[in-house]
This record gives sequence, structure tokens and C-alpha cells, in this order.
Amino acid sequence: MFRRYSSVLDECLAALHHGEPIERIVARHPRHATRLRSALSLAARVQSSPRVTPRAEAQERSWRLVRERAHQLRTGGRRVTARRASYGAVLKPAAALIAVLLFVSSFGGGLAYASQDAMPDSPLYSIKLATEDMRLWFVFDEKHEAEILLDQSNQRVDEIRSMVSQGKPIPENVLGALENRNRRAVSILHDRPEETGLRALVLTQAQEQEDLLVALFEQVSDDARDEYTKAVASLHNVRLGGGAGTALVAVQPEDLLGGILSISGQVQLLDDGTWSIGGFAVNVDDRTLGNGEIVAGLSARVVVAVSANHRLQALSLIGGGLLDGPDTSALVNGPVESITSDGVKIGGTFFRFSESTSQTYDFEPGELAEITIRTTADGIVADKIKPAASTRTSTEIRALTFEGTIEGDVSGSMSEWLIGGFQFGITESTVVDASAGDVRDGARVQVEAVNDRGELQASRVSVLASETEAGFVTVIGIFDGFQGAQWAVSGLPVIPPENGAEPQVGALISVETERGDGGDLTASGFFEIEGTDDEELIRTQGTISGIGGSSWTLEFGDVSIQESAEIAGGEPGVGQRVLIWSERGEAGNLVARYVRVLDHRSILGALDDTVLPAPAP
Repeated sequence: MFRRYSSVLDECLAALHHGEPIERIVARHPRHATRLRSALSLAARVQSSPRVTPRAEAQERSWRLVRERAHQLRTGGRRVTARRASYGAVLKPAAALIAVLLFVSSFGGGLAYASQDAMPDSPLYSIKLATEDMRLWFVFDEKHEAEILLDQSNQRVDEIRSMVSQGKPIPENVLGALENRNRRAVSILHDRPEETGLRALVLTQAQEQEDLLVALFEQVSDDARDEYTKAVASLHNVRLGGGAGTALVAVQPEDLLGGILSISGQVQLLDDGTWSIGGFAVNVDDRTLGNGEIVAGLSARVVVAVSANHRLQALSLIGGGLLDGPDTSALVNGPVESITSDGVKIGGTFFRFSESTSQTYDFEPGELAEITIRTTADGIVADKIKPAASTRTSTEIRALTFEGTIEGDVSGSMSEWLIGGFQFGITESTVVDASAGDVRDGARVQVEAVNDRGELQASRVSVLASETEAGFVTVIGIFDGFQGAQWAVSGLPVIPPENGAEPQVGALISVETERGDGGDLTASGFFEIEGTDDEELIRTQGTISGIGGSSWTLEFGDVSIQESAEIAGGEPGVGQRVLIWSERGEAGNLVARYVRVLDHRSILGALDDTVLPAPAP
């Protein structure tokens, strides 16, 4: 598995602190052995060195020099406000410098050294930030100072990635420090328009960091939301201003208080500046960035900021799907076979990463991952990779797939939607795919959700091109057994079928049900997709671009559809989306066990007679 050196070093320093021998630690990470041995040896010497207490004369001489330097900084005309850290409102710049030097002089540099690799959840993190600022007080070339600030900003990104890879929430201190470093660098460049190289670097970093923070919204701790909105708004406005200028229009932090959504769908003009995208009224204006043009009648994918009063502002826009068709994506869910900095292999197929790939976790081989795949001008790439919501992780928290019909007008609601008789929570991280039609009352949808102790939270809602009647509901989840006289399927109550057939407890099943007058779901039949003793199947979802004999071609490659495969939901055809559970065949190919046809007609129009390129195995 590919891991950043900083993440490995954090783990090794913790092991060293608990008394583990250096050579045993290094042996676990042969790729970084040379660097680790040197760093751990130095850390061991620092840990074992006695604390140094300076002589009184030396302390007085140091304090005198600090006071003189502080006086110079106050009267020398340099831009002090651009150098204040986020705690500058509490400590004056000179006092902050004095505090840091007090740490250094009192502890012989050991504390400052120990804080160098501190993470945002460490008590030493504030010392790490203060030490960084202390070094900047003695940098007199502003261009060099801006370069250092940008480098420190990238260090904050590495810290955020490391926190997320360990399953920890992103705290407010690292977000505040990220925004602080970027703001100070931009402030310097504002008065130096000739530094075109640095401005280009600022723009590149701002886009990468904004994309990362948008992807990691759900990993932000609750008490860090204010710092998060400030950081994202600041990055977006840096891009609007060209890297160092002042944007004529700007996104405000309060514009993001309601969260961030990803929406894709057909576009229609409502009025000047407001467009219907997949049924949502979205404001698209000079604050919207992107690589596409919004055109009525075509499709678009937008990242939308939601204000506290549910006003939708497009932050970024990708206009026009592949070949001007709907902007769809495919999903691959299964155990990771291998992963490097270049890509990940799942189900025998290698999916390469691009510069914009969002990875929110450091995966080990065998762990379940979900990849979102997109077809770009450069071929097929992994757009996002994140831990998959396993159906078997907990008896209290179950993943499920639900197919039903929207009830009521939900286009203006960002909290709960009534679908197939059940309330689903719509969170800031819910992805809405309206490429096959608008989100509206009566629309047939597929919902990927988690049942958390009776609370249904939707992670993805996809509108389907389906004529299935509203009274029919499909539930795919784990059979938990009986609750009284009813089945529990991933926690949802279902009345058993009349024929008395019963699945294995713990099996993954697909249940076809019909809603009664009272709203109860009555099973008409079920299919056992995966038994408790089966190996983890590969779950894929994509659009059929070609059917030849017993082989279907989708975005992620070919799938063998043999006579033994169960096909439900309708007749498959080119341009229709399907959900497939497959096992690895003897030749290493995917062999379908269960197929659910999601659409009853093609949603790709222009692609009906086109076979999309597939990634190489």
C-alpha cells in the first residue's frame, strides 16, 4: 500500500515513544528504512538528552535581544498584519515570538523538535504552528516568505489527509491554520504583480485544496464547520481573484452554512442567473468556476454551496456530459487487491488515478473500497475512492439499496425526502444524480443509504428512467432474521412472502415488495445474492455501452452474463444502467451472479451505437 512518509513517521515515533526498538520499527517499513532510521535515531537522542537550564546571564542576554528585535518589528514599517497567526488577536506578534523563544530556551529545543511532527489532535500542535511563525520573523525577503507560507499550507493539507486516513475528524485548528497561511501568502503577492510564477502556484494550490475540502466535507468535525466554511470560501475567492487579486464578486462563508452538494442533471433556464439542474433551482453567476458552459437542454454537473436558508449557489460547473449526453458515473465496490500512488486494482481491473482523484483513506489490500469512475478526455479514471459501506459491519448500522418513488415536492428540501413510504435523511454529503430526469414528486429513484439504528441516511440518490408503479419497492440488504412476525432486512420491516420461503440469516438478499394501504411492505419474492460463507462479491454499477453474446461492456470493462445469473428489474439494453454483483471467474473476469436493471430505456441517446473504451485489466 502506498503511504505518505509523514504518516509512516507519525506511527513510528509513537512506537518509539512506547519503547519499541528502532530496528524492529524500521523493519516494518523497508521502503522508508533509510530515512526512518536516521529520524528515529535523532528522536531517540532527543528523548534521552537531559533537560537544559540556561544560566541566568544567558537568559537575560537572550531576553534583551528579543526585546530589541520586537521593537524593530513594531517600528520598522513591515507589514505586521500579514504575519499574524490565527492566535494573533490574543498575543501581539512580539509576544508570540517571545513565547516561542521561551519554549526553545527553557527546553533546550527538545519541545520544539518534538512538535515538528505533531498532528492537529496533539497538544504540541500549537507549538508547531508557533515555531513555524517564529522562523518567518527572520525572513526578510517577501517572495521567499510567500513561498514558505505556501509550503506550510501544503503541510496542513498533508495533516488533513493523514487525519482522514486514520478515520479521525478534521479539527478546526488545522483548517484555521490552512486559511491563515494562504491568506498571508496572497496578501504578500497582492503587492507583487510581477511574481507570475508564484501566482500560478497559488491558483493551482487553491484549486487542489478546494477540491479536497469539498470532497472531505463529511469528515469535518461539528465544531469546525465555521473554520471550514471560511477556508473553502477563501480558497474559492483566491481563484476568482486570479491568485492574488481582489475578486469583484465573492463567496461568503455564510453561503456554505447549509453544506455542499454534488448535483448532476438536465439544464433548463428559469430566469436570469437561475437555472434548473436536475429539478433544483441553482444560481450560476460570476462566482461559479469550471471548465464548461451551461446550456439549456444539455446536462451539467455542479458542486453547490447550500446556505442556511437553502439557497443554492454553484461553486463549480462541468457542462455537457460525454458526447453531450448525460454526465453519468460508474461505481465499483469490492476488496482492494493492490493500491499505489498511480491507481487501485479491484475485481481484476486497474483503475488509474488522475491529479484530481479524491482519496479519503489509506487502504490496505483486502479492505473494501468504493470507486467512482468517470470517462474523461484522457480515458477512464478513478474520480473518487473511499471506504465502502459494508453491509456486514454492524448489527446496528446496516448499508442498504432501496428503490422506490418520491412522494411530494422535495426539490427545495435539504433535510428529509419521503421515498417509497420511508423518510430518508439528505445530508451535506449526499450525491444527487438526476441525469435521467428531474428530482420531483413521482420520480422513481434508487437510494444508497445507511440504516443507523432506525435512521435512514442517503449517501446517493439516482433518478431512474423507469415506469415501475409507485406501489412496488425493492430492498437490497442483509437479512437480520425475524422481528416478531416480520422480517428485518437491513433493519427495515418486511412481511414475509406467502410461500413460506426464508433466506439464511446474515445473507445479502434482494427483496421485491408491494406496499399495502397501511404502508407495510409485503414480500412477493427474494433472491439470495451472497451467503454468509461466500467470498466478498464485486459490486458494480454502470451503463451498458455494448451487448455481445453473453458479455456486456460497461465503463469499467466487460462482465460475463451467463444463464445462471439472476436478472431482475426489466430487460437490459444499451444505454441503460445496471447494478451487478459479480464473482471472479477462472480467467480472472467478472461473472455476474445478480443483475438489477435500473432503467427501462436508454438514457444516453448519442451513445446507443457506441462502445466506450474500457480500462485494461
